[in-house]
Amino acid sequence: MVKYHKDIVKEASHFYAKAKYEGHLDQVTNEIQAILDGIQNTSTFRQLMHLEHVSYDKKLAVLESTFGHLSSETQEYLATFPSEDGSMNIVEALEAFLELYNANKLEIVSAIPLTDEQIERIAIAFQNKTEKEYDSWVNTVDPSVIGGVQLKTKEFLLDGTISNKLKQFKEKVSQTGLKR
Repeated sequence: MVKYHKDIVKEASHFYAKAKYEGHLDQVTNEIQAILDGIQNTSTFRQLMHLEHVSYDKKLAVLESTFGHLSSETQEYLATFPSEDGSMNIVEALEAFLELYNANKLEIVSAIPLTDEQIERIAIAFQNKTEKEYDSWVNTVDPSVIGGVQLKTKEFLLDGTISNKLKQFKEKVSQTGLKR
């Protein structure tokens, strides 16, 4: 886990809670991920936002042209990160938010797309088992799992896929010393 300045984490946490409460969590997360994906080289962008010889107004102009199409919630969040010294911790703010999102996300990997009802049933059962509530549930399709599901969070990996069961079977057979 990357360490962020406590003010960045505090703002990210407040924004995360607000977006969740207002029902905009998915939209905001998609926007923030798109921004990071669009900044091809985050270290170069980060340097630009911290260079002293680049004026504060020029940095704001870059941000406005880059982020002008975003929802008002996301723009409001990003507007809180210019520092008194003229630097802007935009990349850090984006990464801190996504880290919070990923810590509260349940990914359900399956061979075929699941229905919303199936996703919800699996998610609720997993939440009951782990005694932890997840803010978002995502279904990722991976045909290599063959069947069953794999549940992934930042803290857990529960693999009930057929491909995993076949792998375990192969390992047990190889441990017995039987030849093919």
